[in-house]
Amino acid sequence: MNTLYKFNKELYSKEDLMKTSYRFIDDFYIHLDVDDQYYYVTIQSKEDKKLKKEEFMNEMLVQQTRNIINKETRNIREMIYARAMASTLIQEEQVDVEQDEDDIDDILVDWFDKYEE
Repeated sequence: MNTLYKFNKELYSKEDLMKTSYRFIDDFYIHLDVDDQYYYVTIQSKEDKKLKKEEFMNEMLVQQTRNIINKETRNIREMIYARAMASTLIQEEQVDVEQDEDDIDDILVDWFDKYEE
């Protein structure tokens, strides 16, 4: 049995509709369509489960709210992230490492020959 819902494009965003639909794809087959004024959602159960329209509508509200909060807090999240990344920068001091200047002839000498006297 297919159930058809329609949502006004002026009230709901495509992203919120997609996220809401994704929430239910484990138990239902979902088909989305659109015209000039409405989004259409056709839902078919995979295993004789029922999805109430109210449940789908509540999830739409949740997704819309998340989207609004995401937009309203984007700047503060970016500032927090930038601050966190900036505080992790480490200034390294350049350390001069002494180079041992070994004589090539000295390197090629067998240790036992040199120190076993």
